[in-house]
Amino acid sequence: MKSKSKWLFLWFAGSIVCSMASAQTTIKGKVTDSKGNTLEGSSIYLLNTLDGTSANSDGSYSINTSEKGNQTIVVSSVGYETINQSVSIENNAYTFDFKLKEASQQLDEVVISAGTMEATNDRKVAILRPLDIVTTAGAQGDIVGAIQTLPGTAKVGDQTGLFVRGGDASETSAIIDGMTVQNFFTSDVPGIVQRSRFSPFQFKGTSFSSGGYSARYGQALSSILELKTNDMPSKSTMNMSLTLAGLSADATKVFKNNSLELTGNYTNLNPFYGLSNTNFKFYAPPTGVSGSARWVSKNGDKSIFKLLINHAHYSSATQIPNVFSAGELTRFGLRNNNTYSNASYLVNLSPKLYSYSAASFGDNTDNVSFGNIPSATTQWRVQARTEIGYDIGEKSHWLTGAEWQRFNVHQNFDTLRSTFDEMQLAYYSEFEWKPQRWFGLKAGVRADHSRLLEQTAAAPRISSALKVGAHSQVSVAGGMFYQNPNNRYLMSGFKPKFQEAIHYIANYQWITEKQTFRVEGYFKSYNQLVRELNVPYNPNPYRFVAFNTTINNSGNGYARGVDVFWRDKHLVKNLDYWVSYSFLDTRRLFENFLKEATPTFASQHNLNLVAKYFIEKWKVSISGTYSYASGRPYFDPTESNFLGSHTPPYENISLSMSYLTHIKKAFTVIYAGVDNVANRKNIFGYRYSVDGSQRFAIQPALYRSVFIGMNISMSAFNRDKL
Repeated sequence: MKSKSKWLFLWFAGSIVCSMASAQTTIKGKVTDSKGNTLEGSSIYLLNTLDGTSANSDGSYSINTSEKGNQTIVVSSVGYETINQSVSIENNAYTFDFKLKEASQQLDEVVISAGTMEATNDRKVAILRPLDIVTTAGAQGDIVGAIQTLPGTAKVGDQTGLFVRGGDASETSAIIDGMTVQNFFTSDVPGIVQRSRFSPFQFKGTSFSSGGYSARYGQALSSILELKTNDMPSKSTMNMSLTLAGLSADATKVFKNNSLELTGNYTNLNPFYGLSNTNFKFYAPPTGVSGSARWVSKNGDKSIFKLLINHAHYSSATQIPNVFSAGELTRFGLRNNNTYSNASYLVNLSPKLYSYSAASFGDNTDNVSFGNIPSATTQWRVQARTEIGYDIGEKSHWLTGAEWQRFNVHQNFDTLRSTFDEMQLAYYSEFEWKPQRWFGLKAGVRADHSRLLEQTAAAPRISSALKVGAHSQVSVAGGMFYQNPNNRYLMSGFKPKFQEAIHYIANYQWITEKQTFRVEGYFKSYNQLVRELNVPYNPNPYRFVAFNTTINNSGNGYARGVDVFWRDKHLVKNLDYWVSYSFLDTRRLFENFLKEATPTFASQHNLNLVAKYFIEKWKVSISGTYSYASGRPYFDPTESNFLGSHTPPYENISLSMSYLTHIKKAFTVIYAGVDNVANRKNIFGYRYSVDGSQRFAIQPALYRSVFIGMNISMSAFNRDKL
């Protein structure tokens, strides 16, 4: 491993020296607006090269380049029209001054945002872009991994999913183009956290709602992660990637009004685990193949149609702690097949009226060998949505729609058979009103019907915002949210009522072009939670619910806290950092809890520090992440205080480095990362023998890990997106 690291460093150093040794041309000048005011932070670069910079406080800039011949200088700044100027580079020095025109005026109006952090190309200021996700150290290019550095989330290192504001993983729903994704993560292996199935570069926008989300969606007591796929690509592209986890390739062909995108991936984690000391024995490391096809058809500004089809096959075999018998190890073999397809059609019927329709289908099969016990789980889901949006005037907007979905889960475990089939109908309507630029109000209602539970519930929701300064506003939101009980109860034939949560949220935010500050307080009341009566507590998340168990909806609980977020790109040139902190106080009486207590997946304090610095001269990007979480409760059968014991705090430091270069004319990124640099032995809980005499720590699959990869783009690229 040391030898490989040495050669990687020498390659980096040699490439940097060679690039610096080339003959350099200096391009300098100044960037101002039409009135002569300097535009600090403007981006200036040579198109399809790595050469560029940002304007200083006096608007001045200077670029050193080894490029020759005909080139294009691109100058851009938020709120202004981009300039593309052709130049011929022959001599050693050039001076170009630029004056940018203001873009079409955007109303500086209030944004209704309580409970939601958005990152979308439609917004002037984005919280997390796709590149933010893949360059966040420790996130490992995973969407959820990066979202977990935002406030409101918790790091639960032994369970798969997104845990938000005291809610478990089942309380967060992932949405793609309005459609629920039933198997958003790769199939679960007990004790080993799984990644999401999708690449961040597939999406133009990410909306993470930690509470108080729109009436468009339901069946999530805590949170919605809404992803919007890319529209028509601007040009044909081709990319290849080689990493310690496998290789992939994608290609996009743009026709006149249509585009076709194809991707292929081969995954083999054997090289990755070869550089890491694992706590679990992978006697057949994860391997798999996947592919996708995407078609986009656009008719100017009138309509756009998108179709995505994705299929993946995946297998692994791991020796894990036996979830049914503490202190024992068992072999866990998994073969997974997953298919997901999504189609959507947006049409502008008039300047004020549009319609949106979408449909999706997902199918997932897991064939598992749990020791000598065979198991198979099959899930499928069909969903359709149609809605109409109408701009009543310049100050108000009305949205109404309907949603239908049917899904089925069937499981065989040895000789046991269990299944359920559910069909849900929903209608929603939402009205947004902004009588003034400094005030906005959004009110909506959603009605959900479950055929399986034979129940209908109406969920009103309301939010508003008041602008209190040029860059600041306050927002409040509240609403009711319903969700089916956990699948473990439905699989056992129980039909309890919807579970309920009521959200109350208030926030203050201050946002400029390069800085974001946000503080949000919330209170969440849980009602009608499912309870198992007169049963002993069992902490095993994979336990079975006996058919003769008495259950009802008498459970309840609460979650309250404060989230703080600060992001800054202004303090130091080329430095981007953010800080997120969450305080959580939560208690519940639900499932097989003996009394009200803090759940085992909840940490009272969560802190994330993320920093990224780009060294222009060397074309090297360095990223670091520090994460901290206070200890989580765990069950100690020898203690009288139920769930009163806590694990040691969780701490993690991750570092990554990317080098931007060319291989001939192909833009290339070579990157390396180390997760848990200090090799801290984090513990996520303890399990006890039946008599309580022996204790066994719940460990992650590995402590410290090393990841190396390379991405090659054989297409033109935009340096401003790096």
